[in-house]
Amino acid sequence: MALLVHSPDMCTAKTLINPNPSSRSLKTPSSVLRNDDRVVSSMARVRFGVKDREVKVPGLSHEDARLYGQFSAPVVKQGSKRSNEEEEEKQNYYVNMGHAIRTLREELPDLFYKELSFDIYRDDIAYIDRFNTFAGIENYKSMFWALRVLGRVFFRGLWVDIISVWQPVDDIILIRWVIHGIPRVPWESLARLDGISEYKLDKKGKIYQHQVDNMAFNSPPPKFRVMGVEELLQAIGCPSTPRPTYFEASSVSPTEELIKSG
Repeated sequence: MALLVHSPDMCTAKTLINPNPSSRSLKTPSSVLRNDDRVVSSMARVRFGVKDREVKVPGLSHEDARLYGQFSAPVVKQGSKRSNEEEEEKQNYYVNMGHAIRTLREELPDLFYKELSFDIYRDDIAYIDRFNTFAGIENYKSMFWALRVLGRVFFRGLWVDIISVWQPVDDIILIRWVIHGIPRVPWESLARLDGISEYKLDKKGKIYQHQVDNMAFNSPPPKFRVMGVEELLQAIGCPSTPRPTYFEASSVSPTEELIKSG
């Protein structure tokens, strides 16, 4: 390996490559030409590559220049690596988002009879509606457990209809739903609850907030109305208050009626 130093601030290192690729290393003399025309020689072990290289490094000393070709490493492009990581995170986000939409659409109709899948939520998920506000996946699971228990106690039938699913932006899922219920009452009745659930996603595509808005109870009037006691007596022909009795006026005196009867 021959080194030529043109100035104290600039050093040029040139590696002579053996065209024989089978040789791995070779001891070769290296020389440095200083400003006073004196030559300093030394021996160095050089690794061979495929082609010649000439590297210019400002402020490189003689010892550093001699070892530069032996210990140099390829340069890694940081921008390319970062773009690959961002692309991978983006793909994972859309995969998790699609899984969340599919899970909600398939499992919400049976939430009163089956346990939901909670892998689409974060552990610190927050739930918000006009009656309750809490956080934590365990509290979220307990809420759905209570809905299943109360639904079986107070309703003979209970189900959910998914009306529509859409995304106004990439990190929000909106679901409009209607809950239908048949209460356990002696007359025929049907209860209905309308609402919209808003699910917010983090950068990994996991749901971190569930908010319920626009809840409205719409119960149609029952076919058989419960009647009061007074209305029931009037309906069957038994008035609750006595009515006066009217007699027809007679032209015969009471004395004449007694004689006729005697």
